[in-house]
Amino acid sequence: MGKEIENENWVNKVRAEENRQKDRLNSCPFRMKYHIMPPVGWLNDPNGLCQFQGTYQAYFQYSPLSVNGGGGFWGHCTSQDLLHWQYQDPVLTTDRPEDRSGVYSGSALIEDGTMYLFYTGNVKLPGDYDYIDEGRISSQLMVSSKDGQHMSEKTVLLGMKDYPEDMTAHIRDPKVWKDQGHYYMILGARKRDFDGDRRRDTGCALVYVSDDKKQWKLDHEILPKENFGYMWECPDLFELDGEKILSYCPQGLPAEPERCQNLYQSGYSILTNGETPEKTFREWDLGFDFYAPQTFEDENGRRILIGWAGVPDTIETHRNLSVQNGWQHCLTIPRELHTENGAVYQRPVCEIDTLSWKQEEGTHCSFEREMVKIETTLQDGIPAEIRIGTEENGLMIHMEADRIQMTFLNKKGEPSACGGGRAIRIGRTASEIRHAFVLIDNSIAEIFVNDGEVVMTTRIYLEEPERMITVNGCRTCEIWKTEE
Repeated sequence: MGKEIENENWVNKVRAEENRQKDRLNSCPFRMKYHIMPPVGWLNDPNGLCQFQGTYQAYFQYSPLSVNGGGGFWGHCTSQDLLHWQYQDPVLTTDRPEDRSGVYSGSALIEDGTMYLFYTGNVKLPGDYDYIDEGRISSQLMVSSKDGQHMSEKTVLLGMKDYPEDMTAHIRDPKVWKDQGHYYMILGARKRDFDGDRRRDTGCALVYVSDDKKQWKLDHEILPKENFGYMWECPDLFELDGEKILSYCPQGLPAEPERCQNLYQSGYSILTNGETPEKTFREWDLGFDFYAPQTFEDENGRRILIGWAGVPDTIETHRNLSVQNGWQHCLTIPRELHTENGAVYQRPVCEIDTLSWKQEEGTHCSFEREMVKIETTLQDGIPAEIRIGTEENGLMIHMEADRIQMTFLNKKGEPSACGGGRAIRIGRTASEIRHAFVLIDNSIAEIFVNDGEVVMTTRIYLEEPERMITVNGCRTCEIWKTEE
């Protein structure tokens, strides 16, 4: 089926490309210190997040040979503290018939000193197909590892014959966990449906069960009562503080002024009391750059989330200015999750506090390539603003009452160059905004409002003379910079 894949020396090929562009990337003014980036080329979804043998492992969709993506590898990096990451060789590539068009997203399960990785093998057949019902083959595969780096032979677990007949060929992104002696796998899916001659597919999730990680059978489907997007990607099902949480990326939701503002959304639903998912859906992040999050539980019992600081198919709306330097995209800072007031709150992992910080004086300063954190409290009834950049070229964060607005427009209403085409995003809190925490790591800003009730992530591309921070209207403000 198709041409044979030549991959005998694929690791050496990747190393050669990374080494060839090393000096170019190291001199790029937009590289970050504490975020996972591609060593070269393109990065998207986080995969296989876990803590294994005491070390944090993060895998990701990696295209080292193309800055515009296209898949082909699982990249890999490791960390002891979730902030300082060491890049390793990629661990998976397209080397068998079931994954020859892509080693798509998946997850990790740790058991008895072994890591098991599950992922989707994608095949797109050449020809005149719609690639919805025909021309696409989606399989779920597994590998194992004793060190997180060297993988076993691949085992095919599920193929097209194992999915319900009313599903399209879009079935992917396995998340696997163990509960009460059984293994469970949740898959994102697209259920076939029509309204007359008009296609009206329904996003959903499929949950499979196994006793041995190899033989799987369908346990149940998670379906909305009302159509809620045509495809659900990157599903994740977990318990947090006694609540049953479904995380997923529903594609095809209509945009609203203060909701679903991106082309594709990422969010969660609380299913504890049997609610239908669309009724309790909340977005994880209201910024320009967030998609495909995955969570895991570390050895201390923390539920940690990492997302892709990007969104698919945005070339027509906004760009990443690092492309000119041979790379594109990053992952978010790892975030600890907890529930509060019927919602999931996100905060940067506490390891942030272990960095060496130096406080700046006042509410105005410049910055270079160090990480910056801004901590503010607001005054009742008084608007507050945080500007990153200059009046002519910067990001303005405006907070007033229960509304936060993030904009790359200057005072004349013209788009700021540092936004690459990004314009406005708006969020609302349940009550008045009382606190905001902003992290800046060179070309990414992450805003946590009211202790993480609302989060906004954006990329920002400032030249060094424009790297200014100005805070106005806050009751208190502290600006800190790392000394590393």
